[in-house]
Amino acid sequence: MIRNIETDELKDMMDTGQEFVLVNVLDRDSFENERICGSINIPLPNIEDAANLISKDETIVIHCSGPACKASSTAADRLENLGFKDIRKYEGGIEEWKNSGFCLEGNLYRRFAA
Repeated sequence: MIRNIETDELKDMMDTGQEFVLVNVLDRDSFENERICGSINIPLPNIEDAANLISKDETIVIHCSGPACKASSTAADRLENLGFKDIRKYEGGIEEWKNSGFCLEGNLYRRFAA
């Protein structure tokens, strides 16, 4: 089942220690430059690899760059077709996460570290 979640719900999942896998479906370069803290990268063209990496019973939160990006919707549909049971789609993506001031990491942030 695919369910949409908002920024506050994702943040609450993180803060309460809920077990889930946060999957960024953007290309490797985008992921290396900027990502939500704690996310893993499975680019959309490789999303079927998730079946080998993640249990189908785990909660998976899928995201991409933001509301205009449709990669997370496509990835969620593919995962559902592969038999994953608890898929949550965070359509706000990196854009809304960043606007909320929450943790981001990647090469863009290392440049400015002391």
